[in-house]
Amino acid sequence: MHKLGLHHLSAIETDPVSFVAIAAQTGCQRISVFTRQPGDHSAFPLVTRANKPGFVAALREGGIEVAGIESFLLTPVTGVQAFEPALELGAELGARYAGAQLFDNDESRVVENLSALCDMAARLELQVAVEFMPLSPAWKTLAEVTALVARVAHPALAIGIDTLHLFRSGGSPDDVAALAPGLAGYAQLCDSADLSVTSDYAAEAVGNRLAPGDGVFPLAAFLRALPRGTALELEVPQPARQPALERVRHAVAGARKLIEAA
Repeated sequence: MHKLGLHHLSAIETDPVSFVAIAAQTGCQRISVFTRQPGDHSAFPLVTRANKPGFVAALREGGIEVAGIESFLLTPVTGVQAFEPALELGAELGARYAGAQLFDNDESRVVENLSALCDMAARLELQVAVEFMPLSPAWKTLAEVTALVARVAHPALAIGIDTLHLFRSGGSPDDVAALAPGLAGYAQLCDSADLSVTSDYAAEAVGNRLAPGDGVFPLAAFLRALPRGTALELEVPQPARQPALERVRHAVAGARKLIEAA
């Protein structure tokens, strides 16, 4: 059975320990969590030094690994050194990669900051996976971020492929299949009721996605296009009309069905 990860956004109303329990109860083997807030006004549940002992105990009890840590936004005022405590905590948790998002359109500055972030991550045996998205001011597509990664040319740098961002930017499974070996750091699965190409989908992205198989995204073709061994996780933030456990269980069932079909 393919190992399946679960991003905390899929059950964001839960604290980190409860989130681990949901992952274990739904048959997920890996999780991605927040070790720092993505913005000054964000209030996501964090794994911290204070709650680390209980969190680690829950990981051991549930047989769950930490795959990714969030959130490392590069903005015009980013000081990359400020990321170090969150990266160190993630490394202690056994994380494999740190997710980076680009909210800066100055290419020279982004290259410099990404390089510095990768240097810091590599010292901690972490990979940096940078996500492209039409919601960003630049590097909105897979092709654009691939070119950026080539310019940075750091061995610790890869690309995170979120299916929502891929299809909203006009990308396709064929684009994923054309990636050079080793470029795909992870893939995040979700679904949607339409395949529109747009940059106006923030509400959907942060809280109104569909579970895999409930929409029209060509997810089976996407899975077939991914390089073998690419880490898979569910990122399916939804309105809390049902308990988090029920939402995640449904999303996992849909993902498993697609993985088997692919």
